[in-house]
Amino acid sequence: MPTKVERIQDEALRGSFADAQAALKAGEYKKVVELSSAAYVELLRRKPEMLQGQQQFMNVVFFPRLGAHLVVNNDGQPEIVWDREKFSFSEAVTYFEFTIDKVLKAGL
Repeated sequence: MPTKVERIQDEALRGSFADAQAALKAGEYKKVVELSSAAYVELLRRKPEMLQGQQQFMNVVFFPRLGAHLVVNNDGQPEIVWDREKFSFSEAVTYFEFTIDKVLKAGL
């Protein structure tokens, strides 16, 4: 059975998650959070309906808030706000798993 990373349809996103997975194995936890967060922002840009009405609330509020959080700026565009620079293994895994599950659910 293919891994979650292998099941991602979009080549660029799949590569980003492969890099994040490698960073996780290498102990580069901030890089994992950066790559995962960037992938989530890209997902929201490609699927703008995820930022409409109740969906916006759900997709912004449930994004992990463990040192980096998601906001929607005045132009309606998603962006990540960084609260700190260091992350633990469990925090990095949380961002990775949350984001990859959302990408797979969106069919990308």
